[in-house]
Amino acid sequence: MEKTFFQKFKKNPLFWIFSGDLFFLSLNLIFLIVILITLLSFIGSLFSDQFKDPTDKALVIYPMGPIVEQVQGSSNPFDDLRGNLPRELFVGDLLEVLDHASKDDRVEDIVLRLDNISGTGQAVLFDVGEALQKIKDSGKTITAIGDSYSRSGYYLASFADEIIMNDYGYVDLQGFGRSRLFYKSFLDKLKIDFNVFRVGTFKSAVEPYLGNKMSEAAKEANMAYLKVLWDSWKEVVAKNRGMTAGQIQDFIDNADSIFTATESTGSEVLLENGFVDLLLPRPKARNYLKEKFGESEDGKSFANISGFEYFQLIQSEKEIESSDNKIAVIVARGTIVNGTQPPGTIGGDSTSKLIREAHQDDNVKAIVLRVDSGGGGVFASEQIRQEIIEAKEKGLTIIASMGNVAASGGYWISANAHEIWASHNTITGSIGIFGLLPTIDRALNEIGINSDGVRTTKFDLSGDVTQPLNEGLSKIIQNDIEQGYKRFIGLVAETRDMSLEEVDKIAQGRVWAGSTALDLGLVDNLGNLKSAIKRAAELSEIEDYTTYYPSQEVNWREEVLERLFNYIPAFIKDNLLIQKTVDTLKDLEKLNDPRGIYIICEDCQTVL
Repeated sequence: MEKTFFQKFKKNPLFWIFSGDLFFLSLNLIFLIVILITLLSFIGSLFSDQFKDPTDKALVIYPMGPIVEQVQGSSNPFDDLRGNLPRELFVGDLLEVLDHASKDDRVEDIVLRLDNISGTGQAVLFDVGEALQKIKDSGKTITAIGDSYSRSGYYLASFADEIIMNDYGYVDLQGFGRSRLFYKSFLDKLKIDFNVFRVGTFKSAVEPYLGNKMSEAAKEANMAYLKVLWDSWKEVVAKNRGMTAGQIQDFIDNADSIFTATESTGSEVLLENGFVDLLLPRPKARNYLKEKFGESEDGKSFANISGFEYFQLIQSEKEIESSDNKIAVIVARGTIVNGTQPPGTIGGDSTSKLIREAHQDDNVKAIVLRVDSGGGGVFASEQIRQEIIEAKEKGLTIIASMGNVAASGGYWISANAHEIWASHNTITGSIGIFGLLPTIDRALNEIGINSDGVRTTKFDLSGDVTQPLNEGLSKIIQNDIEQGYKRFIGLVAETRDMSLEEVDKIAQGRVWAGSTALDLGLVDNLGNLKSAIKRAAELSEIEDYTTYYPSQEVNWREEVLERLFNYIPAFIKDNLLIQKTVDTLKDLEKLNDPRGIYIICEDCQTVL
C-alpha cells in the first residue's frame, strides 16, 4: 500500500526535495537561494566603508600567480573540480596600485612578495619595473622578501632597496632558453606519418615531426631574439644592483666553480656576491619586518595593508569620470581559435564580437587592440582582422599594442592598425604558415587492420587518416599553404609599405624581438599600453576621454553550478591521468581551423 504524503513526511521531512515531481523545482529553488545570498552580499559590500587606512602601514604586493594582460578563464570542468582555476594578477590593476601609491603621501613603504610570479612575460615585467622605479624616485622605500626568487621575481626584486631571502633559499639566475621534444623516431616506431606542409625557412613549428633535433636555422632564429631578452634582463638587474651585465654573465657561466670553491652555502654565496642583502629564516624575517614597520594591531605581523585592500580603497576614493569620448582597449590573449572562447583564449567569434560592439558604439573614437598571442588558426585570425578593418573604415583610430608576444597570427590581427606599438622585449614576427595532416594507415596495417573501398571521383579529398595521403590532396594542401604565405607577406607588404621581396627576407617564419622589429619596419614605435592609448587619443584628436575594457558576458548560472562540483571526491578530481587527459584534449581542441591551416609561433610559446 502506497504511503500518504504525511506518512512520508513524518518518516523523512526532506523526502519531497528528491521526489520525482518536485526534483527540478527543488534544484531551481536552491539555485535562486544561492543567487539571492550572493546578491545580498554584493549589495552589502557596496554600502560598506570599512576600508583600511594605509597610514603608517607597509603596502604589501603579493601576487598569487603570474602577472598577465588578461586573467584566464577556463572551459575545463576539472579546473573547477580541483579548485584550480589559474591564479593570475591583472597587470592593469597592479599598475594602478603602484601608480597611485607613488603619489599617495599615506604610503611610505612597499613590501614585495614575489614567490609566485614565475611565468610573467618580459614585456609585463618591464612595465611593472618602471612603475616600481617611479615609486623609488618619489622617495619611498621598497623591500623585497621571499623564500627564493625565480628569474621573473628577481627582476622585480632588483628594484628594491633591500632584498631579503630565506637562508635556505636560492635565486634562479639563468639565461633564457628554448627547447622542445622531437617525435620523428617515436612516430617511425609507431608507423604514424605526419604529412607536413609549410613555407618559410624558419617556420620550425613542424620540426618535431620531421626530425630528431632542432635545425640550425631554428637555433639561429631562437638565439637572436633570446639574446635581446637576456641582454635587457641583465642590463636592468645590473643597474639596480650596482653591478655590470658582464659580472652577472660571468657569475652564471662560472657558477659551478664559484659555488664549489667555498665552504659557504649557496645562499651565502649569493649574499657575498651582492645578489641579496640579508639572509633570514621565516621567524626572524617576521620579527625584522615588525621592527622595521611596526607591529600590526593584533601583534602577529608587521603593520601592513595588502595590495587588494589598497586597490579597494583607491577605487572607493576615485572620482567617477564621464566623457562622451571613449577608447576601447580590447585584450587578445592566448591561442587564436574558432568560436566563442573564455578569457585567456582568443575566440574568432567572441573577440570579433567585442570589436564589433565597440565600433557600433558612437561614443567610441578609438580601439586599442592589446595583443599577447603566438597565433592560431588562419580562419579565426582572419575573422578578427576583418572586424578591425570594418572599424577602421568607420573612421575609428586603431592602434595595435603588442605585449609579451604578438607573432604569427598575433601579427596577422595587428597588421591593419593605423600604428603598431611594441615593447622592446615583445616577441613578434613569425610570418609564416603551415599545415599538418597525420595518417595512421601503416600503424593499422602493422596490427592487422586494413582499410579499403571505392570512390566515384578520381581523388580522395576527405583527408581520411586511415588511408595514405592522396597525392592530389597533398598538392592541393601545399598549394593552399603557399597561397596563404603569399597572402600573409602581401598583407604585411601592403600595411607596412614594403615590397614583397623586402617582407620575404624578414618573414619565412622568423621570430624577432620588438626592438629589432622596429629597425626592420614591422612596428612603428616602442612603448607600453599606456603610450598606445595616449597615441590613439592623439590620432583621434580627443583630449577628454575615458578608457574601458570591453569584456565577454558571464553566464552566472553556469559559474554557480560549476562551483557545486567542488564536492566531487578528491580521488577523482586529483587524478593525474584524468588531469593530463583533459589538458591534452584542451590543446587538441584549439587545433580547430576548418581547413587545418595555422599561423602559430611555437617558438614563442615557452621561453625557459
